[in-house]
Amino acid sequence: MFNALLMLWRGLAGHCPTCGYGRMFKTFFGLNEGCAACGLRYEGTGDQSTGAMGISLTITVALGFAGALILVWQWPAHLILGTAGLISVLSIFQLFCYRVSRGFWIGILAITGAVHEDENRDQFYL
Repeated sequence: MFNALLMLWRGLAGHCPTCGYGRMFKTFFGLNEGCAACGLRYEGTGDQSTGAMGISLTITVALGFAGALILVWQWPAHLILGTAGLISVLSIFQLFCYRVSRGFWIGILAITGAVHEDENRDQFYL
């Protein structure tokens, strides 16, 4: 159990879930192919970012629902302006939530064994 939580925490922090040394992202949105330290491939078979999109979307919808409830109860006279502000805030949040949800999803994939060490890991960092 502790190992699984550690892998999720490392994924959230943007480090390799298995060893904790390699960085997942080379740029803000650009994912490395694999870990330089242990050779774990961050993408298994094909593009496995659907789970990360689901996590990000779920969090954003929950925050939007809570924000809409607060907006309706606290400022019913300013619904149009409040809705525009809420949509703007959620759009910006979605951009920053990408890295966290992607790292969390790769942590989940590492726990379940859906990602594995690549035999050709030296090709990542030549």
